[in-house]
Amino acid sequence: MIDFRYHLVSLISVFLALAVGVVLGAGPLQNSLGNALNDQVTQLRQDRQSIQGRLENTEQAVNERDAYITQAANALLPTVLNGQKVALVTLPETDKQDLDSLGEQIKIAGGTVVTRVAMTSMWTDADKASYRSSLAGQLAPYLPGVNVGEGNTALGAGLGKALTTDGEESTILLDLLSDSKAALVTVEEEQASTATMIVVVGPRAKDEPAVPTAPTTPRIDPSQWVSAVRGIVSKATTVALGEAASPTGLVTLLRQEQAAVSTVDSVGQIAASTSTVLALAAVSQGVIQDYGFDKGADAVIPAISGMAAVGPAQPTPGLPEPATEPTGQSGGQSAEQPTAG
Repeated sequence: MIDFRYHLVSLISVFLALAVGVVLGAGPLQNSLGNALNDQVTQLRQDRQSIQGRLENTEQAVNERDAYITQAANALLPTVLNGQKVALVTLPETDKQDLDSLGEQIKIAGGTVVTRVAMTSMWTDADKASYRSSLAGQLAPYLPGVNVGEGNTALGAGLGKALTTDGEESTILLDLLSDSKAALVTVEEEQASTATMIVVVGPRAKDEPAVPTAPTTPRIDPSQWVSAVRGIVSKATTVALGEAASPTGLVTLLRQEQAAVSTVDSVGQIAASTSTVLALAAVSQGVIQDYGFDKGADAVIPAISGMAAVGPAQPTPGLPEPATEPTGQSGGQSAEQPTAG
């Protein structure tokens, strides 16, 4: 058994250790520890001030850049669209500020936003694939020559035709797509007149969560946006504006699939809105490219030299008018979006 002397020695050792700690802390180590802590606090304060200064300089530079681009756009854009009527088609979670900015640039260019429709998550809900396939079959009588077996592509073609043609068929197509029981689109702004061009606008990139979240319900397949845009492109002069910074961004997906549509990345920047207007004019003249600052971009902005103002939509000379399918034409181009030359 442990005797009393063992306990006594242990207690003495503890008190000696405490005494030594007190002596050292109050004597030789006091100044060195205090100085070290003070130095760290001073360095952290200086680092914070430096970062704050760089942040303020960056914000000022961004504001000056945007002011410059805005002034340049006011000089470059007038008459570029020259009476064209543009429909805005938005994806879920698109920022209204981005639509307002784009609408302002279209107005400066001489165009008019005639309607705005929002595509719902029904387009990408994996559990609704059979419903979309069935709906595509209902659109078949109004889409001669379109393979309705391609699902979202056929539905996109239906939306493109509904926005760029008038008459009973376009009304029926929009009614079917916006059926309140399972709407694929909702009309945010009533259509004032038939559109000659379409801009598909996606949301900005989101910050990735620090901790991965559980899978959401319903199951979402973002790649279905590509098929939908391909369908829209087949019926009208179209540009896609979105982000290419994340794997599921609209522009990221379109560029990965090499879809035959002009794209503009960096949505949310004034440069992107300006480039979208110029891209519409370029597409109407047969040029399809990818613009912006992110991966897959061919150029920062569309080439301006030699760009002519887009005139009112006219039938393409030498091409017969289809008997059953009115063409949504723009700038002397056929309803089929031209391929890159």
